[in-house]
Amino acid sequence: MAALMAGQSVCEVATEFNIDKSIVSRIKSRLSPDELHRVATKKQTDFGDLLAGYLEETIITLQAQAKFFRDETWLKQQPASDLAILHGVQTDKAIRLLEAIERANGVEEEEPNLS
Repeated sequence: MAALMAGQSVCEVATEFNIDKSIVSRIKSRLSPDELHRVATKKQTDFGDLLAGYLEETIITLQAQAKFFRDETWLKQQPASDLAILHGVQTDKAIRLLEAIERANGVEEEEPNLS
């Protein structure tokens, strides 16, 4: 929803987040034109601040989770698949937010120097 409100197209959002286009279209149809216009005209710094705050909370959460992952007693009680999903989702979200911040700030990925 945030990506749509930030101006990305349905196809871009579907591809970037690996979501079916019909689902993204339904989400977009729930947003009023006024909402889309209002958000589209917001300053990038507003979004940057929101993303930075959310990223900070996500990293704090990952740190707390990491403490549990080091606790062998707790770890042995958890299904490995559940731990992998939880950690993977949080890590993926943090990486996606970092990428979004880079895009918002116009940072391009550099080509690796192979020489």
